[in-house]
Amino acid sequence: MARPYLKGTSAGIKSLTASATLAESDTGKTIYFTPPSSAGALVMTLPAVSNVGLEFTIIQKSAYDTSACKVSSAEGNNFVGNLDAQTGTGDNSAGTDDFIQWGSATVAGDWVKLVSDGSKWYVIGSSSKVTTNGMAFG
Repeated sequence: MARPYLKGTSAGIKSLTASATLAESDTGKTIYFTPPSSAGALVMTLPAVSNVGLEFTIIQKSAYDTSACKVSSAEGNNFVGNLDAQTGTGDNSAGTDDFIQWGSATVAGDWVKLVSDGSKWYVIGSSSKVTTNGMAFG
């Protein structure tokens, strides 16, 4: 499916600088987030996993600042997939995790893609570093 473009801008882009709950209408969008520079985490909560076919690509827009950033499932432990790392080892989940966290070692360009099959969020992603202070399931 092609992305819609309106007068040269992409309608498939959403930028976040604060916590937000993603809506069904955000499906197919690329979500850029800027880590906050003050205390308090930035949390992106996904819509209900029961909505089959929802798809989000989430990209860190700038280097980590001072607070953790998370993608969180509203229903609980339903992430399945793998996070690859440029350094160190990757991380994986088999349905026992309910969030993905970007830590102090993450950088601009670290990303995840999530797709719902109606009961699980399937995840692929890549980070400069995974687990210790990098990107990890939790």
